[in-house]
Amino acid sequence: MLLYSEDADTWTYPIWDQIRQRPDLFSSAAAWSNNRFNLSPSGETDYVDGVWASGRYFETLGVPAVLGRVFTDADDGRGGGQNGPVAVISYGFWQRRYGGAADVVGRKIAVDRVPFTIVGVTPPEFFGGEVGHAFDVALPLGCEPLLRGKETNLDRRSSWWLTVMARLKDGQSIDAATAALRGVQPGIREATLPNDWRPNELESYLKKPLTLNAASTGNSFMRRRYERPLWTLMVVVSLVLLVACANIANLLLARATARRHELSVRLALGASRGRLVRQLFAESVVLSAAGAALGLVVAQWSSGLLVRQLSTAANTVFLNLSIDWHVLVFTIGVTVATALLFGTAPAFRAAAVAPMDALKEQGRGAVGDAKARLASALVVAQVALSVVLVVSAGLFMRTFSSLANVHLGFDSDRVLVVNVGAQRAAIALEERIPVLTRLAEHIRNVPGVADAAVSVVTPVSGNTWNTRVEVSGGVALPDRQRSTNVNYVTQGWLATYGTPLVAGRDITDRDTRASPRIVVVNQAFAKRFLNGGSPIGHVVSYPPGPRQKPPMEIVGVAAD
Repeated sequence: MLLYSEDADTWTYPIWDQIRQRPDLFSSAAAWSNNRFNLSPSGETDYVDGVWASGRYFETLGVPAVLGRVFTDADDGRGGGQNGPVAVISYGFWQRRYGGAADVVGRKIAVDRVPFTIVGVTPPEFFGGEVGHAFDVALPLGCEPLLRGKETNLDRRSSWWLTVMARLKDGQSIDAATAALRGVQPGIREATLPNDWRPNELESYLKKPLTLNAASTGNSFMRRRYERPLWTLMVVVSLVLLVACANIANLLLARATARRHELSVRLALGASRGRLVRQLFAESVVLSAAGAALGLVVAQWSSGLLVRQLSTAANTVFLNLSIDWHVLVFTIGVTVATALLFGTAPAFRAAAVAPMDALKEQGRGAVGDAKARLASALVVAQVALSVVLVVSAGLFMRTFSSLANVHLGFDSDRVLVVNVGAQRAAIALEERIPVLTRLAEHIRNVPGVADAAVSVVTPVSGNTWNTRVEVSGGVALPDRQRSTNVNYVTQGWLATYGTPLVAGRDITDRDTRASPRIVVVNQAFAKRFLNGGSPIGHVVSYPPGPRQKPPMEIVGVAAD
C-alpha cells in the first residue's frame, strides 16, 4: 500500500519516523527516495542511480538477496549500524562493475568519498520500488547525514522527499489499515509540524487525512505523466488496426473470388464446403500470425528507442521491455479475433457457391451482387476510418509543430549546463556563494565562452522551487494563486541564457548580502500580480511565518 494525502505523495523523514515507531499498524513498512551517487574517489565524476532505503525496505517488498543479505533495521541507525555504513547493490551493477565476482560481499565501495561495505546483491528481476527507475546502489536512510552533513534531510520537517509503502497484515483490508492509520494521525501530525509554516497552513496540515492506496502495480511518476497520452495512442493504434484489417479482408475477399473456379473444381472433385472453409481460414490465421510476429519484433525495437528518447544524462529512464505474458496473451487474442472476424467471412463467401455457378461466373468474369456489397462496405469503412486518422494526425502534427516552435524565453542552442555539488565538495556554507561566484568568473574568461552565471534552478530541468508571495499595491489573489516559481542567480544569468531585460535593471555584482534585497520578475509575474502594470518599485514580501524573510524591491522585468 502507498501512503497518500490530498496534495502530497511524498513525505518528510519525521513523518516516516513516526510511522516506523508504530509497528502494530501494518505487517511491515518501508520508505525510500531515488538519488544519484558519485562513486569516483576523485577527479571526473562517476554517477550511478541509487536509492536511500529504510531498514525493512527489501523485506516489505519481499525481495531476498541472491548473494549475501539485504538491509535490516540494525543497519538503519543514524550514521550506520553496528557493522558501520553498508550498501546493497543490484544484480546488473554487480555484473557490470564487478564482473559477477563471488567475493563482492565484504568489499568497500566509496559513495561520495564515504566508504560503505557491500553486504548483498539483489535478484536480477528486481529494479527498485519506482517504475521507470532502476537502482545500482542502495544505502540505508540513516546514513544520509554521512553524505550531507549538517544539511541532512532527516531533521527537516519541510523536506518532502520520501515515498512510504506498507504491507498489510494477513486478513487486513485497505479500509481497516486506513482507519488504523487515521486513528494515530493526530499524534503523527502534531509531532511533525513544520517549523517554517504559517498558522493557516499548519491548521490545514493537521486536518489533511492520510490515505492508503493499492500498490500492486508499483509507484510511478511516469505512469501518472504519460497515462493519458498512452491511452490516446492506444485508440489511434486500434483505429489503424481496424483499417488494416478491413484492407486485408478486402484483399482476401478479392483473392477468394479470383479462386472461385479453383474452389468449384475442388467441390466437384468431392471436397466438402467445411474443408474449403478450414483451408481459407488457415490461410488467414497464418497471415495474422505472421503480422503479429512482425509486430512484436517492431514493438520490441521501437519500445527501446522510445525509452532511450525519454532518458537524459541526469535522469535515466528504465523500463523492463522483455515480453510480458499479459502482452503475449493480448497479442494472440487480437490475432485470433482478427483471423476469425476478417478471415471467416471471405472463406464462407467463397465456399458457398455451387460449382456450376462458379464456372459460369468464371466465363463471364462477373461477381455476385452480395459479394460486391460486402467489398463496398469494407471499402467505405476503411475510407471512413482513414479520414478520421488523417484528420487526427493533422491535428497532432499541428500541435506538435506549435509546441516545438514555442520560444522558451532563452537561447538553448548555445547553453552548456554544468551541475556543481557544493555540498558534496565539502565547501563550508558561508564559502559557497564566493566559491561559485569565482567559478563563474573563471569560466567567463575561458576562450569561446560568451558569458557564465550560477543559478539554483536550471530552466526546463523538471525541478522547481516555489513559494507564496505578496506584492505591495498588487491584485488581491486567492492563496493558491499567489504561489510563484523562484530562482536564485548571480550576475549575468539573463545574458547567459539570452533572455532580454525589458524594463529596469539586472542583478549586478553590487547586489550582495549586505545590500538591500532586490528581485527581478518576468512579464507573467507582472500580469498576474499587477494586471500588467509596471512592477518597478513595488515590494515583494513573504507571508508572515516563524522564519520571516525581509521584503524585496522589484528592480527589473525580464521577458517570459
